[in-house]
This record gives sequence, structure tokens and C-alpha cells, in this order.
Amino acid sequence: MDMVLESKSELDRLLGMEVYGTTTSGTGGVIRKSLEDFVVEEIPLPGGPSGSLALLVIEKRGIDTLTAAVMLSKKLKIPLKHVGFAGLKDTRAISRQRFTVKVPENFDVYSISSEKLKVIDVYRAKKHLRPGMLLGNSFTIRIRDLDVSVREAEDLLRGTLSQLSELGGAPNFYGYQRFGVNRPNTHIVGKLLIQGDYEKAVMEMLATPYPNEPEDHKEARAFLAETMDFKRALKKFPRSLIFERLMIRWLIKRPGDYLGSLKRLPRYVLTLHVDAYLSYIFNKALSERLRKLGSLRRVVEGDIIAKCDAYGNPVRPTFIAKSPLELGEDQVVLAFVPACVKVKPEGYMNELVLSLFKKEGLEPPFKSLESLGLQGRMGLLRQLAFKPRDLSYTVKDDALEMKFALPKSSYATALLREVMKPEDPIAAGF
Repeated sequence: MDMVLESKSELDRLLGMEVYGTTTSGTGGVIRKSLEDFVVEEIPLPGGPSGSLALLVIEKRGIDTLTAAVMLSKKLKIPLKHVGFAGLKDTRAISRQRFTVKVPENFDVYSISSEKLKVIDVYRAKKHLRPGMLLGNSFTIRIRDLDVSVREAEDLLRGTLSQLSELGGAPNFYGYQRFGVNRPNTHIVGKLLIQGDYEKAVMEMLATPYPNEPEDHKEARAFLAETMDFKRALKKFPRSLIFERLMIRWLIKRPGDYLGSLKRLPRYVLTLHVDAYLSYIFNKALSERLRKLGSLRRVVEGDIIAKCDAYGNPVRPTFIAKSPLELGEDQVVLAFVPACVKVKPEGYMNELVLSLFKKEGLEPPFKSLESLGLQGRMGLLRQLAFKPRDLSYTVKDDALEMKFALPKSSYATALLREVMKPEDPIAAGF
């Protein structure tokens, strides 16, 4: 592959996913025609010692992880900060993942089950789950309404997988979910937080409607943008917009205190937005590397290299390449996107990342994050490629069904994007 294929998707480019790693034609099609078409299950770390916390295995249907955490908090009558989880899972899916909560041992946690949130199993744990405390995720995904016959789709899939193997894995882009599908603006808010423009950040979160969100959400946001009447707007914001309503209530009490309204949000919500902006920078840097260097097996001077475990997750020790070389099968290149630390422009990826920040009018470390209590954010360290494990595919009911496992922090949609190459990812179910 001498040259990369540029994405024709406006959304892809908005999120920094500007190119593909493969040049094959896409199968087209749609994912998530029903929740059953997208099933994800967490691969947990080996069990630790038993303790005072309940470790719940939850099946959630059609809700995001943060909403599930809020629901658990309310049902169990415990503070939201006492609900732990290892990673964010897809919203429009059937997802099975683990949560830790502090409840008495004799409490019947199965009684809190509902249609959208069902307790499957209960264990005891000594420590709360935190982001990253998992090995990966396994997926079963059906692609329906293909643009080609299922047999042609199988041939295209084989060709794409062959090119990804030659490339050194799938480009490890942060997927659409990282930025919001219906409201792809978490990175926009993140940049405003980094710039310290708290009023603009709040108004982007509250009063900027996006085309693909529900009509009542758009109407509420448009009303607030037009009137700036927080008291009347509160009545229009649906109760499902939990965090927006929290911020609005604060601004009714303390007009103009935009920083205070942001501080009403759980810390992980603020972190999510800041990290989304860093993710956008990573995506743009990875796109540029693919344009300039092609193969993700190719190592240049200054690259950070790590070995991977059996699940494809980077493990220490890492080392810095002193000269160009080819990666081994169990090795990956890592890129660091800084937040609250200063980094010298040494090495190809560092130079790319820092030049992108400069174009955006920013230079780390980002002191403004101190006001939000996020001064400890070092940044993101992420592998440039991932390799799906245990991958199989079959034709079922005129759909192409794929099963595979991915390392933690890698997105199934990043792999599906290479296979399907959708010009309109939202219409395609992404």
C-alpha cells in the first residue's frame, strides 16, 4: 500500500479520523438495527480478594455506562462517587460489564433490576473498580443491509483483514463513542475547558443543539440559547439530561458562575471531556503518521515501543527506538498526548502532537485545568495499532456476523470503520 485512502466522511474528519489504514472497498451496511446486533462483554481481570464491596455483573440495554452508574446510585441510595466501573461501554448495544458498589452483604441487589439494567451476578471485592481495570472486551456484531452480496462482503472482509495484518494492525483511532454520536462535541468542550473559557464550555454543553439528538433536547437547548433564561429553560430540559439540569440549577442560584456549574459535575465527566480533546489530537497525529510513514510496523527514531500481553495490551518495560526498525509481532508503538506536563519535541510522534497543539493555539502544560481540580491529568499514552483476537465471521440471515476480542481502550467501531467504510457513519449505525 503506497498511499492511504482519505475518508470522505465529514464526521470522521471532524473527529480527526482523516484516513483509513486499508485501501479496500467497503462492504457498506448498517450496524445496530437492533440492540441484539451489537453485543459487548467485558473481559475482567482475574478475581481479587473478597471484601466489603459488592461486585455486580450488569447487563445494560440501550444506555451508556455513566447513565447506568447514576441509576445504580439512585436505586441503591449511595453517592455516585461510590459507584466504580472499569470502562465505558457502547450505548446502543447489549453490554455486560462490572460495577462495584458499597451495600450491606444481606442487601438483595437483584431487586434493583429493570428492563434497561439487569443484575446478572454478584461477587464481593476489596477495591473499587477504576477505569482501565480490565483485560479487554469481546464483541458479537452483525452488519445488515450490505451494499454488496454477502459473498462479496466476505471477500472484501478477507481483503481488509489481510491489509490490516500487513499494516501491523488496525489504526487505533478513538472511535465515535469517545466524542458523542448524537452530540459529537465532547472534544470541543474539552478544548474550551483547557483554554479556561468556562462560559463557552457550559453553553456548548447546554445550549448548542445538534441535528441527530432528540427533538425535545434540541428545542430545550435552542430555547436557552435564545433567551438565556435558565429558570424557564429548566422546565424544558427533559429529566434524562441529568448533568445539564444539575448545571442549570446552579446557574439559577448563582447567575454567571460558570466555573461553579462545571464543578457540580462529577470529576469523571470533566475528565471525559478533557480526554476527548486529547483523543482528537491523537487521532489527527495518527492520521498524519499514516500519510507520511504508511505501515504501522515501521519504527522511527524516538518512537516509544512496548511489548504486548496475550490480550494485546501494552506492558512495561518500554524503550525508545534509537534508529529505524521493524516491530516484532508482540510489539506496538505508543504515542503520548500530554495535558498537565511539559514535553520536549523529541521523536516523531512528540513533534506531531506538539505541532498540532501549536496550530490549535495551545501549549502544554494546561494550567487552566487546576481550577477544575484536574491538575493531576498527565495525558494519554496509547498504542498506535491493535490486533483483533479470536476473530471469526459467518453469514447469518443475510447479515455478516463478526466475533472478535479487542484490548482495553480499543474500539470495535475503529475496526468496523475499516471494513464498512461508511460515508455517513451515523446512518450506518456507528
